[in-house]
Amino acid sequence: MANRLLELAGGRKVGVTGFGDPRSLRLVVFCHPTPGAGGFDPDPIVTAQGGVHLLSFDRPGYGASEPLGAHEPASFEERADDIAAFINDSEQSARSIAHTRFGLIGVVGWQTGGLVAIALAARHPDLVDRVALIDTPAPPFAPPILSSLPFTLDYLGIDPTDPALNRPGLRNRLDRMLDEAAVQGSAGFDTDQSSLSDPKELKKARASTKLIYGEDHPLISSADALWFQSHLPNATTVRVQNGRSLSIATQWDRILEHVAPHPAEAEE
Repeated sequence: MANRLLELAGGRKVGVTGFGDPRSLRLVVFCHPTPGAGGFDPDPIVTAQGGVHLLSFDRPGYGASEPLGAHEPASFEERADDIAAFINDSEQSARSIAHTRFGLIGVVGWQTGGLVAIALAARHPDLVDRVALIDTPAPPFAPPILSSLPFTLDYLGIDPTDPALNRPGLRNRLDRMLDEAAVQGSAGFDTDQSSLSDPKELKKARASTKLIYGEDHPLISSADALWFQSHLPNATTVRVQNGRSLSIATQWDRILEHVAPHPAEAEE
């Protein structure tokens, strides 16, 4: 469940969940998959040791976030703008109260969340310096499917027999994320599917980008990674050997090392 409810400029309320160290000046935004909600930490132990403040936002219709209004656009670019507006407003408040500057941030996107992450980097290059896309689909996207509640692991391409699910607490965290995704029925899922469109501003994303793809993912192929590799000016691809659908958890330490590098690595 989101631990904070914020109100955007237009009045719509959005759920935000924080993990890691709230005092850390290295902010990382996590963009959840479809279906999903913001209260998911891929590996709480690694996050706690990573020295980062991790924030995740429920997209409209998921978790605590209100659905879109009748005239609000359903696009991942707009969701990226929502995140940027919140971060910029928060930094202005922190600067005025405690003279604190967040600096540049890292962004992680899992599956469709990667489309929000890369839109954030492309539309707000002065805000984002590092991006990680994990098993993110590339256009042309699969045809929309009808939702059937409750949401299950199948929606994320996760095989219930995947050994990665034996990682401590992972299955429970995934189940909670999917339960939160369904609290408003299929509203969030349907909005996400309406938001799918070719990313239009990829070449503006100058942030250092890591593309992480499981070699044995049932829904995503190496062609998706190649598409992003060919469109992003500063991207490298990591193929997870024998990886299925849970590279977001099995590779979480490597992901955080990229989006939240130590100062010397960041300068390099």
